Amino acid sequence: MEHVIVTMSRGDAPRLAEWVTYHQDLGFDEFYVVLDHPVDDSAEILRGLPGDITVDERGPYREYWDDNPPANQADRQALESAWRDENGEDIVRWKLPIVDALSYRQLLYLAGVLNLYAVRGDCWVSVLDVDEFLVLPGGGSIQDLTAGSDAPRLRFKNYNFDTSAWRPGASVLGSSVKRWHQEDIDAYGHGWDRRVKAIVRHDALLPFASVHAISRGQFIVVDPEVGRLHHYRVPDQALEGLPYRVTDTAAAERAQRLASAAG
Repeated sequence: MEHVIVTMSRGDAPRLAEWVTYHQDLGFDEFYVVLDHPVDDSAEILRGLPGDITVDERGPYREYWDDNPPANQADRQALESAWRDENGEDIVRWKLPIVDALSYRQLLYLAGVLNLYAVRGDCWVSVLDVDEFLVLPGGGSIQDLTAGSDAPRLRFKNYNFDTSAWRPGASVLGSSVKRWHQEDIDAYGHGWDRRVKAIVRHDALLPFASVHAISRGQFIVVDPEVGRLHHYRVPDQALEGLPYRVTDTAAAERAQRLASAAG
């Protein structure tokens, strides 16, 4: 079976090449990238990379808060709350985790893309953001992981990384090696203890539920020592009570190996 990554991206040009190259090395065969009202040269970068990469450029739709980002987390929460009040009827009708204009567009765009792969069949699909990297600490490929699965859905636990040292042009993996500890995540809660990303077999992709679980039904949570999600959010999203106290070089080492092979 082929292995596919679907993503929706805006303003990620400095990070695209590393993200694609890394996941190609992990064993992913195909990428479907929805460029949401692009603001940079992401399309040109993607089309210049080797491999099977579909670039789907979309025009503007509804609000884009990253054009004028809120000054702090409290302002963003207030903005999201006002948006939910204004769009309450849509949220109730869809019965999905829509919290802002971005998640609304994800619902509209990605459900249709996932349908393409559900109809085509013979594949596993993951919905990842460009700041998210699947990591297999013990080595091997994504094919090795899915081949041994009895469940049609595999879920990966999420670990945020300290990205404060990253600068455009540098490797986000090489410059970010401190992450959250599982004990701290469990103690903190607030939904972070349930935050996952998934890879799902074609016959279980629909109906679309969220960018995290993709769909509902039988699943296995992958042991983090076998597979996990590294989240490199830029700018850094520091949360009080969730220190970056684990040194984790698994992704950085793979990135270094890839850079050495390319150079």
